[in-house]
Amino acid sequence: MKMTYRKTLIPILAACCQFVIADSAPSATPNSGTVIQLNGQPWSGRWLRKVEQGQQNLYVQEDWLTGGLGVQMLDSEKSDRQRLRWFSSPTFSRVAFDSTGRFRYLDLTPFADQWRTEISGNALNIYTPDTLMQAVRRSKQPWGDRLVIDLNRRTPWRVSRQGNVINLIVSAEVASDLPIGLNSIAGNLVKSVTIQPQGKLTQIQIQTNDSINPAIEMLSSPTPRMVIDLRRDYVPPSLTVQWADGLRRIEKIVEIPHKPKNPQDPKTIKFSVTALEVDLKQPRLKVRPIWSNPDGSPNGILGLSPVPQMVEQAQAVGAINGGFFNRIRQLPVGAIREGNRWIAGTALVRGAIAWNEKGETLIDRLNFTEEITANQTKIALTNLNSAYVQRGIARYTPNWGSGYTPLTENELIIVVRGDRVVAQYQGGVVGVGQVTIPSDGYVLVARQSPEAAKQLPVGMTVKGRQAFVPEKFANFPNLIGAGPLLLKNGNLVLDGKAENFQAGFDTQAADRSAIATTKDKGKLLLVTVQEAPNGVAPNLLQTAEVLKKIGAVEALNLDGGSSSTLFLGGNILNRSITEIAPVHNAIAIFITPPPTKPEF
Repeated sequence: MKMTYRKTLIPILAACCQFVIADSAPSATPNSGTVIQLNGQPWSGRWLRKVEQGQQNLYVQEDWLTGGLGVQMLDSEKSDRQRLRWFSSPTFSRVAFDSTGRFRYLDLTPFADQWRTEISGNALNIYTPDTLMQAVRRSKQPWGDRLVIDLNRRTPWRVSRQGNVINLIVSAEVASDLPIGLNSIAGNLVKSVTIQPQGKLTQIQIQTNDSINPAIEMLSSPTPRMVIDLRRDYVPPSLTVQWADGLRRIEKIVEIPHKPKNPQDPKTIKFSVTALEVDLKQPRLKVRPIWSNPDGSPNGILGLSPVPQMVEQAQAVGAINGGFFNRIRQLPVGAIREGNRWIAGTALVRGAIAWNEKGETLIDRLNFTEEITANQTKIALTNLNSAYVQRGIARYTPNWGSGYTPLTENELIIVVRGDRVVAQYQGGVVGVGQVTIPSDGYVLVARQSPEAAKQLPVGMTVKGRQAFVPEKFANFPNLIGAGPLLLKNGNLVLDGKAENFQAGFDTQAADRSAIATTKDKGKLLLVTVQEAPNGVAPNLLQTAEVLKKIGAVEALNLDGGSSSTLFLGGNILNRSITEIAPVHNAIAIFITPPPTKPEF
């Protein structure tokens, strides 16, 4: 059979029906890159070339397989191979990681029948044989509508949805007698189906009455075809993937009881759950707080950035967004402790999670306080390195940045080096005049506290003390504060009022992020909970019930809404990249420990 391809290639030293690698410059061909071109169309995608048992094999980043080819991921229990389906029975693809361990790649061999490739600089060029779209059939079903696309061979495809419009792009030409429109057939959910030939590609646009996620199945017998079902009751299949040793990726729809306002409404409600299960006892895995401005910047902890950017900057493998922050000031308002260093404290009694290198964890409400003693007078401090401002005296250390700039009007700024007050400065308007924070000390900022000038004169010796309730928090080097606390010992303990959240916060519906422990010691769940297809967003009570149903024993709510982001291996798992909001901090997963950082 004669094969035609989408571009004339450089000479290939193999039979035309084999998957081969052609080098545009054999003597200097790279073994990795970040661009993949499929039939001349460039994609952002990482790839590797590896020599295994004397043979060169190509690996591509896993999300490129699913997003660029239409490969469907299936449950997998082994981290060195991934179960997949692509116009065939389930098959396995070998797994590889790059030298950083941050990106996961899958072997192209199971899909590359009759493909040709070439490496050109940073780009891997893939060319698939010309494919013919022989027919598009549409039918009404009791549950909705079905489209069937008949092909003469398996071929790449991708799908996207915007509102009530589904766009399916198939790497195939339309047959000469294929109708270009299917509007004449009435559907239950479909308003129109339009076929738009685009050279070697064909776009099928499906307009529906409601926002519906399509269920797409690929079949190979008797000929390759795609079956697209459109139904309101479609529930995406669950997925559990052993992504790396000690790290599992989980996606599922979770159903919980619901008390409807109307008797005819459903008595259960469904939510979409995306999670990472992290085994803290796995020696190659570490979990750390990260923030948008790392060490070395004069701005310290000032700044916001999207979670993917923070992950890249920290060289982590994945992360979930962390605690609360002031979006205007771009500073944290909750506790952050990393490697025994207090990056920021908390002024309120709120839920927090702490953990250590042994895989031990603690989730509880944290009461963290500081006090200083000057001339036998004890002075309680309001907070540490925080944008949460209130009447009293707060402390700011070099972790805040190289200097302190007033957050409120008429502040008194007191500079302490070692254990002695060395200067006092009277602040003016907000944001004007920076006072250097000494590397061997800190500054105290008095707000609406005129007595501070006399209590802490220049030359006064001061001593500081920290206290934790529960005291066990003091033994953990890493900590993130957020709240409210959701579960404790398997029981619901949600109480937003007790943690000084605004009235109604518990019942607000929004995308949720949470962190939880399970009955398996050392296992952490990093979880996002969102509305299921055609559903509603969860409130905190529903989030707690979902977490309990997936095995959480103790659980803490993290910042949610537009902040809710779960990231792994270069991919956002729970939402579109266009929907990501910048945040201040996150809880990151490292395949190897990050560099040791000195204590202040």
